[in-house]
Amino acid sequence: MQRRMGWLLTTIIAIVALIMVLVLYRNTGQPTRVRTMAEEALTHNKFPFAKKGQDSYEEYQPTKKDLANKNYVERGQLKKNGQYQLTETGLEQKWIDNKKVDSTVTNGDMIYHIKNINIIQNTARTQNSLSSARRSLNDRKLGTKFTTLVINYDVTNNNLVTAITPGITAIKYADDTTMSILSGIYNDGRLNTSGIVPYETTATTTTVLVPNHMGKHLSSLDIQFATVKDSANNEIVKPSSVRTITF
Repeated sequence: MQRRMGWLLTTIIAIVALIMVLVLYRNTGQPTRVRTMAEEALTHNKFPFAKKGQDSYEEYQPTKKDLANKNYVERGQLKKNGQYQLTETGLEQKWIDNKKVDSTVTNGDMIYHIKNINIIQNTARTQNSLSSARRSLNDRKLGTKFTTLVINYDVTNNNLVTAITPGITAIKYADDTTMSILSGIYNDGRLNTSGIVPYETTATTTTVLVPNHMGKHLSSLDIQFATVKDSANNEIVKPSSVRTITF
């Protein structure tokens, strides 16, 4: 009888020990799951031209001088030349000028209506802001001070299917310097992800780097819109012809 009780006690102790090992392994022994690229992109949104609240970097704080400056706009749209904002990474974006444009480019069943072009003077106050701008504009030699154009336009899709397109594929300045989607152009990513449903008009922007020697002396540029595809990656509209925009 005592021998049976001993075996029973030993069995119970072994079962309890096994359960404890399994629980411990479940809590601490499993390998950590590696985050996917999509999850990283959602968490680390690295748009250099983003407004506050859209980036996961430690937020850059405006200085006392900024807070006392009547031209500093913490939130909302810039409305006057000379006003500026700061991104979370510390990129200062000052509105230098606004060029009114009323130009329409028709390419197949796609219609692009360019409304205005803002000239922005950028100053990277931190290394994070400079690195982020270099990534987005794909220019490793980009300095801490640079000028960009923000082109505001509407896109109308008159195709029977959703239109997927990067937006603007090339910009050529009067001195023959050309910016492309490979370097110098930053399009609104929504056009290339969500796309434009049939017979819908979408407002969008494209940011284009301006050559240093061009400065504020801008009166025209050549523009070309990119290939348009459907959701199955079939080409439905070829790249547009080059159109000269004056302002």
